[in-house]
Amino acid sequence: MQRFGLQYKRVTYGYGAGADPAKCSGHGYGIGPTPLTGQKMLPVLQGPGVPCAPGATGMPESMEICAYLIARHQLVVPCESGRGDVKKFTAELTALKSELTEHRIVRMPIHDWADPRDVAYRRYKKKLPLVVPPVEAQPELLAQLNSKLSQVPALLHGRDCLNAWGWSMDDVLLLPLLRAFTSVKGAIFPPAVEAYLGVENTQMTDYRQHAL
Repeated sequence: MQRFGLQYKRVTYGYGAGADPAKCSGHGYGIGPTPLTGQKMLPVLQGPGVPCAPGATGMPESMEICAYLIARHQLVVPCESGRGDVKKFTAELTALKSELTEHRIVRMPIHDWADPRDVAYRRYKKKLPLVVPPVEAQPELLAQLNSKLSQVPALLHGRDCLNAWGWSMDDVLLLPLLRAFTSVKGAIFPPAVEAYLGVENTQMTDYRQHAL
């Protein structure tokens, strides 16, 4: 929405808000976003004209929200290109995400993890360690990550997009994945990848000054 200049108000719910404490070893609290759709799920889009299921006050599911906004505002956002190299790369990078980023992201100084109850619930859900393994203890994973990051420039067909015709769903899927790895100390982002992430104008959150 920010990319296309659509005005919106962002409301953040705690990760553990709305989880049933009886079902998660006491880590849940409050009602969270459950009243919006009847389920503990995010994101949810609310607003005039937004179609909702009976009893709901908003539309869930990120890709449905994207599809709705594209149609309503006549945005030009092509679907996934089906490029085999992009799919293969994204899958291989995703395979590194769990071990390298899950226990680091919750330690980033952002509003999403400001409440220790949300961090505790995330650790419970993902079975995360209390102590972050230093990157020195994960040399092979870090080497694999930096190898993958070095391959990104060859995938780009423009300064800020994967395809010659412009920004597309390929970018929607890859950009948040790349952003997550900025929390990893020692991750090397080539200049072309920094430009793609938009870190110079803060389009994407950059965790590197707090990387672990």
